[in-house]
Amino acid sequence: MIPRINAKPEKALREALYSVMRIEEDQVPPSLAALEDRERAEALGLAVIITGYVAVDACGSQWPVKTSVRRIAEDLATTGTLAKQLRLDPEEIYAYLWRTVFGRERLEDVISDEPTFTRLPVIVASQALAVYAPKEMGMWDYLDRIEAAIETASALDPVVLPAAVMRAYMPQPE
Repeated sequence: MIPRINAKPEKALREALYSVMRIEEDQVPPSLAALEDRERAEALGLAVIITGYVAVDACGSQWPVKTSVRRIAEDLATTGTLAKQLRLDPEEIYAYLWRTVFGRERLEDVISDEPTFTRLPVIVASQALAVYAPKEMGMWDYLDRIEAAIETASALDPVVLPAAVMRAYMPQPE
């Protein structure tokens, strides 16, 4: 059986991703503010995983190195209306990506103030989906694909990881 993403935090995250442009700079997305602490942490954890998936996908299914993470942070901070409207900081995004998404530091150790603690993972996930979604797919279909992959991957026994990596890199028959 494939473990499912908890529906309530997932729905709240989707609403937050959708509303990111319409909330004030010092405001936590209302859908996340309405959650209990545990559920909010789950929604933010999902935002971290979604961002990580998009970044790995943007790097050709390779684990990002520092230069790739810097490039991604710059792209997210400078591409599109949301980046301009929110005046995103590439260094803040880089620190979050490198230290939390691809590092071992806890979110609260990288971002100490609220509401940034809650907003940044949502903003970065929203930007990552918008900037890097395959053109033929759009961000919401891309998000559906990512969540399906997360659920499938969470059911895998770690012993199959070498085989999954081999399959990903084997030449495809023509």
